[in-house]
Amino acid sequence: MADNQVCKLTSWNIRGLGSLVKIKQVMTRLKHLGSRIIFLQETHLVPTEVIRIRRRWQGHVFAANFSSHARGVAILIHKSVPIQIISTIMDPGGRYIVLHGSLLGNYLNLVNVYGPNKDDPDFYKNIFLTISTLRGEVIMGGDFNCVLKPNMDREGGLDSSHCHTRKVIHHFMAELGLCDIFRKHNPDKREFSCHSTTYNTYSRLDYFLISNTSVFKIKSCYYNGIIISDHAAVSLELKVHKEYKGPPKWRFDNKWLQDPQFVQFLNANIDVFFKLNKNETSSLIRWDAFKAYIRGQIISYTSFKSKEFKKKLLEIEKEIKTLEELIVTNKTPSVEQRLNTLRAQYNEMSVNKALNNLNKLKQQFYDQGEKAGKLLAWRIKAIQNERSIHEIEKSNGTMTSDPKEINETFQKFYETLYKSEFSADKTSLNGFLDALNFPTLSQEDMEILERPLELEEFYCALMSMQSGKTAGPDSLPIEIYKTFKDMLIPQLFTMLEEAFRIDSLPPSFSTALITTILKPGKPPTKCESYRPISLLNSDTKLIAKVIARRLEKVLPSLIHEDQNGFVIGRQAFHNIRRVLNIINIEDGSPDVALLSLDCEKAFDRLEWPYLFDILPRFGLGQNIIKWVSLLYNGPTAAVLTNSMTSKPFKLTRGTRQGCPLSPLLFVLSIEPLALTIRSHPLIRGVTIGSCEHRISLFADDIILFLKNLTKSLPAFLNIIATFGKISGYKVNKTKSNIMFLNDKERDNPIVGNDFHIASKGFKYLGIQITPKIQDIISENYNPILSSTSNTLKRWSDLPISLIGRINILKMNILPKFLYLFQSIPLSPPPTLFPKLKELMTNFIWNNRRSRLRISLLYLPYDRGGLQVPNFLWYYWAAQIKAIMHWFSNEPKNSWVEIENYITSPLPLKLYLFSDSLKNLLKNTHNPFVKNSIIVWHKVQSHLGIDSDISGFTPIWGNHQFPAGRNDSGFKSWAMKGISKIRDMYNADKVLYSFEELHGAYNIPRNHFFKYLQIRSFILKKYKQQINKPPLSSLEEVILNHMHSRGQVSVTYNLIVENSNESSNDKRMKWSSDMDTEISEDEWEKVCHTAQTQTINTRFKLIQYKWIMRTYITPSLLHRFNNNNPDLCIKCGLEEGTLYHCLWTCPKIREFWEKVIERISDINSTRLPVCPKLFILGLVPTDLRLSITDKKMVYMCSLQAKYCIATSWKAMEAPSVNFWFKTLSNTLAMEKMTYAKRGKLQIFYKVWKLFTDFLESQQDVQDV
Repeated sequence: MADNQVCKLTSWNIRGLGSLVKIKQVMTRLKHLGSRIIFLQETHLVPTEVIRIRRRWQGHVFAANFSSHARGVAILIHKSVPIQIISTIMDPGGRYIVLHGSLLGNYLNLVNVYGPNKDDPDFYKNIFLTISTLRGEVIMGGDFNCVLKPNMDREGGLDSSHCHTRKVIHHFMAELGLCDIFRKHNPDKREFSCHSTTYNTYSRLDYFLISNTSVFKIKSCYYNGIIISDHAAVSLELKVHKEYKGPPKWRFDNKWLQDPQFVQFLNANIDVFFKLNKNETSSLIRWDAFKAYIRGQIISYTSFKSKEFKKKLLEIEKEIKTLEELIVTNKTPSVEQRLNTLRAQYNEMSVNKALNNLNKLKQQFYDQGEKAGKLLAWRIKAIQNERSIHEIEKSNGTMTSDPKEINETFQKFYETLYKSEFSADKTSLNGFLDALNFPTLSQEDMEILERPLELEEFYCALMSMQSGKTAGPDSLPIEIYKTFKDMLIPQLFTMLEEAFRIDSLPPSFSTALITTILKPGKPPTKCESYRPISLLNSDTKLIAKVIARRLEKVLPSLIHEDQNGFVIGRQAFHNIRRVLNIINIEDGSPDVALLSLDCEKAFDRLEWPYLFDILPRFGLGQNIIKWVSLLYNGPTAAVLTNSMTSKPFKLTRGTRQGCPLSPLLFVLSIEPLALTIRSHPLIRGVTIGSCEHRISLFADDIILFLKNLTKSLPAFLNIIATFGKISGYKVNKTKSNIMFLNDKERDNPIVGNDFHIASKGFKYLGIQITPKIQDIISENYNPILSSTSNTLKRWSDLPISLIGRINILKMNILPKFLYLFQSIPLSPPPTLFPKLKELMTNFIWNNRRSRLRISLLYLPYDRGGLQVPNFLWYYWAAQIKAIMHWFSNEPKNSWVEIENYITSPLPLKLYLFSDSLKNLLKNTHNPFVKNSIIVWHKVQSHLGIDSDISGFTPIWGNHQFPAGRNDSGFKSWAMKGISKIRDMYNADKVLYSFEELHGAYNIPRNHFFKYLQIRSFILKKYKQQINKPPLSSLEEVILNHMHSRGQVSVTYNLIVENSNESSNDKRMKWSSDMDTEISEDEWEKVCHTAQTQTINTRFKLIQYKWIMRTYITPSLLHRFNNNNPDLCIKCGLEEGTLYHCLWTCPKIREFWEKVIERISDINSTRLPVCPKLFILGLVPTDLRLSITDKKMVYMCSLQAKYCIATSWKAMEAPSVNFWFKTLSNTLAMEKMTYAKRGKLQIFYKVWKLFTDFLESQQDVQDV
């Protein structure tokens, strides 16, 4: 078969080839169809009968048969098809066969399926997970015995059978990027492939599922007639040609940085290069030459090592095969030992291939389940599918699925997008900007910003950069710079100093590779739906990071508080809470509207003449501007789509998303627009108290608060038109939303405009904003709860362990709700937390009966929990985070000013303590303040804090202090600085005397009686204590963390710490079983060690299940049902209690003794047969072991526990050989886990004892 020809594939359920007549009928029919690759189902042949097909087919026949004349699948490939089969996977049950091969240089997986008649989702789950481990595109055909789209594929349009199977198939089709190619080509056509003579019904059960990336190769897909069998043959025509993928892009594998030999090799080559190349050329040329040189050295070294590694692996594999053949006739302990040793070495070496896959996966799923390899492969396939672009609309409006055309379409799109349209002259630019009063840097800040770059700044910037990011066009990741920083950073610094002097950076600094990310909710077939991310070279990002770190420190003094994007200490929830407060206060007001702007490619359209004009207006000096201009001097980019790279093109506008400096420059560039709107005389905003609110920004997400719309709106449109001409800023009016706050005006707008009228609200920063505050809750929580329910049901189908499921809740579910908790200062629906608890429990235990109460799992590790997120407590912590801003003495956020105005004259931090909860709720009308007060008191109650009085209890305005409620004298105290109880104590934390108070605050002497009143109130509340009471635990958290990161986590941890839940019942049972005292401190150590002694979640779970006593014993089964015997399954002599099954059973005891003897040999230390040591991991005080020795003993005992668990229902105890084999296999998994976490040196320390033991055993064998 030549290139660019069509290869016909056919799938057909033939309903048996039992007779010679049927075989001839089928083969004649296939020859007539002219297919070159054929999928047959229900061959009904046993293995010895497959020859009946082979002798009649010119080519290869691959078959998976059942043990009887039933089922059976086969793939027939004509000899003219130039396919190379690399591997074959056959189902022993005769239901599927998978061929992994290469067709004209492209990896291809042919999958033939005969699905079960019953609803069996596990069958398809296993197939799809198997497919995900294979590289290349997929053609999956066969009789699925399941209707994928009942309304189209079933006569009558209904199908209540196979519901779970259908759901699993659709789920994995979406995750792995597969489509029903017939339905893709015929979206509205009803055609059936099967006729049931029993029920006289028609349905479509036979399918071809194709990788989305292969859709463009399919010329047609159609059904033939239903003849010979009761199924029609389905055929597709595949256009076969060699694909152009461009030159392969080399990528550095970070695993090499954990190889001491490689580090030493590279270290020597770096040193040699810079010693030999000192003054022959400029440092700019030398730097780019160095990168080319070191890249070549890396490729040379890694290629050589890889070949050497493969050779060694092959030698071990051959020896293993020889020994396996030998053991059949001569099974001796020495041969078994040698075989186990070789297998351990092979596993330890072969883990490197798995590490390559792990580096593609950002999430830590690889050690979360029992089927870790398949799960890992599925996640990689899913991520690749998410990043693939299967179809795109070209500039002429036609669609294409050809990867080359897709790449060219994106190139043209971005080339146009980044091409400057700047047409304004200097007069127009100055005319707009000169009218503005720009904030400028102080002299001190300007001097700091302007001083020459320092070497230390590069080291700090380097270490602050995130590892694991994709490298730029030069393929040298930031990890290389971190590993060799002492050699590379001084050279880079020297080069940059010269570059600054001569006004030019090396050519490699101007290059970038654009990758695309689909924006949520956007159509995937349009180029504008994708966010371009520029992959810059690491050295470029490093200099940009140095400049950004300087600039971000002064940005808060230049950017108004209205802007909360990319400014240190500012967050999105400030914008949202401000919006909600304004909506609440202006509810129903006429002539008031919120205008949410949709900006077209704001970052990408920024014009550089405008940018470099405004920078000096903010007071930035020549040096910092020069650095920025160097980075923006002649940049180029290429586009990467579907592993294909376009030709490079020039950029003449825009800030590159992916550059550390870009967001800061953008924030500066948008500020003049905000300045104009704030100062324009015709624009009127919403006034609350003494503050007028006109605009709120989060980077390019802008919302306006407008009144007097007939004047404000036209004035704004004029501003946008002028600003757009000079800056490139462009508003998409049809996608921008205007929401009137008056009910009648939403139906009948009082002003005409091109904006979309959002009568039911609009989306702002991920939150659905509604005209009525009461609708906010349902509009935001209902969709995410429904989505969470569906997500958890999908994930339930995957082979993920208990700890893996908990991690999914933390990583995938919690952040979504946490964002809502922080953004919406209202109580969620009352059913939310019970429903989440139900969903979580079902998901964690995979819809089985809970083995442990969820309240225990909420606890930290050292208290016997697994840190399962408690969503209610996280909601409390999120609300407390907002309350922290009430207590801050920093310049107030706009929403705090609004809420302070509402509780005036008392500030919020005092109002919170000014009355009882009942009265506060009665007198507080702002729903957000009211909700915050409710949460505050709930958290105080949970923490056991007395809410009757606090150091922040006000003196004047305190409704619980009658004398201070309305007395203007106490109001004068507040004005002098005595506003709260804490102010009544001196520096020695003792209650002021009146004389001290008079001297410190100039309190009038005639206020002595007032002093006595307040002192009496305080002493009564504090039980006559004159010393200053300590802050409550909640107040301490607020005052100590209001300006730090992780505020929610700190508060949440405080709430968890005060839970009354405990695992002491487990401790007491172990203490009783072992007839020994286990102190609370020891128990905390046991629980903590179970989660920290190993970083592999599988092993953590084994130990956790043991110490939490989750195993079902004969004794427990007998308690459930008297008909079940309570005797131990293994010995049959004693009651099968947990302790008996784990330790005292004679068979298990013998196993433990042999294992402990072997561990003693490994550790070269005689270990006691002690249950506290080997069950709980508590090392006796008289046993002196090093830290690594303890870890090794722990890991060895863990494997013994695993062996006991796997043989739980067996009559016999596990063997020591099985334990040793398990321990050997663990070596590979542990290396993979430690390597992924960048802790390979720790692995070598911990496992050195075992590897030394293996080598000693090998030496014995060699002798």
